[in-house]
Parts: sequence; structure tokens; C-alpha cells
Amino acid sequence: MQNKENLTPWMVQFYEIKNQYKDCILFFRMWDFYEMFDEDANIAHRVLWIAVTSRNKNAVKPIPLAWIPYHAKEKYLPMLVKAGYKVAIAEQVSDPKAKWIVKREVVRVVTPSTLSLEWENYEDINVIQNIILAISENKKRFWISFLDLATNKWTTWEFWDFEKLKVELYKLSPKEVILDKSLFNNIEIKEILIKKYSLNIFFYEAKKDYKKTLLDHFWVINLEWFNLEDKNLAIKSSALLLEYLKSNQKSEFTFLNKINFDTFSWYMDIDESTIKNLDLIYNFATKSSTIWTLFWVLNKTKTATWTRFLREQIIKPLQDIKEIEKRQYMIEEFFNNPILLDKVQLHLKYVSDIDTILNRLALNRALPRDLLNLKRSLESTVSIFEIIKEIWSDKLNKILELK
Repeated sequence: MQNKENLTPWMVQFYEIKNQYKDCILFFRMWDFYEMFDEDANIAHRVLWIAVTSRNKNAVKPIPLAWIPYHAKEKYLPMLVKAGYKVAIAEQVSDPKAKWIVKREVVRVVTPSTLSLEWENYEDINVIQNIILAISENKKRFWISFLDLATNKWTTWEFWDFEKLKVELYKLSPKEVILDKSLFNNIEIKEILIKKYSLNIFFYEAKKDYKKTLLDHFWVINLEWFNLEDKNLAIKSSALLLEYLKSNQKSEFTFLNKINFDTFSWYMDIDESTIKNLDLIYNFATKSSTIWTLFWVLNKTKTATWTRFLREQIIKPLQDIKEIEKRQYMIEEFFNNPILLDKVQLHLKYVSDIDTILNRLALNRALPRDLLNLKRSLESTVSIFEIIKEIWSDKLNKILELK
């Protein structure tokens, strides 16, 4: 930190905030601009291709400065986050017209998995999935807890060796991974996550009483309902993820009201080699997760929700014959009834990503456009159900419990 005697009051304020968020790029709000200083300014220059200047050019050691217009955050924020940086957004929280220095504080930290929570224009970045994952370990026994912020599906489960965990990491392809303190110095795991899977890794230390974190969050006296009461590592990894999100987003995430302990035993177990050799979700020739993959061939979905569902089913095929037959009935109905298919597809075009809109509403970040899109999506959904009730067979209506 610079010598305070040579700094203006607002620069002192900048360094005080920066000291609390050393691992982040700090967007420091100055009226109509976000300003970045020192190494943050140099990083912004390299990543965003913006000029670096200085406010104190005549000083012995000028402080590098880079800035972007406030309204350009939508353009530049994703560039920094996609480059692997966390961005702390410090806003003006007192009256800018006051005579004393304007108070500023970090309102949230934006990371790869939380970028879609900013506003609608970021949805396309996370259209397939938006998973944040936490890992805890004890005596070569691993527990992971992961949350898909596109659907709010929160799951935890156990691995008895790292090889099995690696396969699931490949399937999940999380936007970011949080490692427990016990894994801070585990070079092998970090190298695999970074070099092999190119994952964004962040470190976080959960509170010592991590079970209380979940009890308080769910407003329960025990975790029996979630089948987690005696699973300490599952509780620890889940608390780690929850505390990390709450700390960064400055929100209680009350809409996360359920967590599943799962073994995924009803899914077919596909190893990493099979997924790669069959080009299920990634093609090494095209270096693409979409072009010339099975997912690319099959993906004719009209909504983000079903795009995510399709990808999950490709890498986790069902084994339950009854569930498979249930799907086949519905597919057959559409196949034999092109009029029904056309009518449903027509309405699906107007269905936005409802899950992410609801998340922004819960976090008080929704825009008027979000409300309009939600209204249109719900109207289209109701129309689709009415069409299905009218045209589909009684058997299929019963399967969908529409009658």
C-alpha cells in the first residue's frame, strides 16, 4: 500500500477496500466511472485493452490508473471474469452531493459462476450449465458439494478415490471450484484441476462450526431430512460452498432451501475415456463443446432449461426402464403428431430462462425487462399445458399428471 501521507482521502479509501479483497480486481466507483489502480490497472490494460494513465503524473512513483464508463460494465466485466479473475464491485453508498467524502463499499464479488446473476445479457454465457463446486477431503476420502445456479439444484456426494472424482469433474465441468483449507497445499489436485480441466480454482476457509452454517440456513435443528446428519465431510463441503457464495454476493440465498445427498446409482456409469472417445460433449478435433459432438447433433431445444437437461442426460443416461419408457411415450406422441409439435415449439420460442430470472428477483437485481420476460414465459407455459391437455392422449396426460 502507498504511503497515506501522499494520498488523497478517496485513494486511502480505495486501498482500505482493496486490502480486504486482495485476490480481486477492484471496480472502484467514481461517479460515472469504475476506476482501477496499481496492478489492477495493469491487468485491465492487458485483458481489456484499455489505456493506463495516472492521476498523479508528477509524483515520484505515479499510481497506474485505468477506468471504464459505468454503463460499459456489461461489456468489460465478462472479459475479466472469463480471463479467470474475480471482480469486486465497490459502489457509492452515500449521497455523492454531500460535502464529505462519499462512502463506498463492495456490494458483491463477481466470479465465473455468478456472472449470470448480474443481468439478462450474461445468460448466454451460462446457457448450458452454471455449476460452482466445493471439495473437502480427509484421509483420501473426498466429498463434493455442487450447485447449479442455472437451476438451483444443490447436490452432495462422496468419492473414495480421486480417480472417480476426476470423472465427475469432467462430466460436471464446473465454472469454478472452491477448495477446502486442507487442500490448499495439495499440488497434485491443483495441477489436475488447472492444467487438465482448465478450471477456475479459488480457496476459502469455512467456519469451524460448519454444521451450524447449514442448520441456520435451513432453519432446522438437524439435517436428517436431507440425509446428511452423520456425514461430516458432506456438511463441510456444503457449508464451504454456501459461505463462499454468501460472502461474495452479500446475500443470504434464502431461495436455496434444499440439498440432495445423491449417489446417482440410477444413472449409467460412463467413464472419462468413453465420454471423450465418443465425442459426447466435447470434440478434440474442433476443440469445441458444441460442434461435431453428440450434444451438437441432438440439440434442437428451444429453451435454456431443456438445453441443460439434454446435456445432463447424454452424460448420465437413465437405467430405470420405467422412466425410459415414460420418455419414449412422450417422444412417440410428438413424432406421430407434427401439429402438436409445431404448436408447442411456437410457444417455446417465447420462454426465457425462468430460473435465472427468478434468481435475479430473489437477489433484488431484476430489471423491468426481466419482469416482462417472466410474464411472457409464464403465459407461454400455460398455453403449452392447455395444448397438451387438449391434444395428447389420456395415457400421456396421466403420466404428466395434467388430469
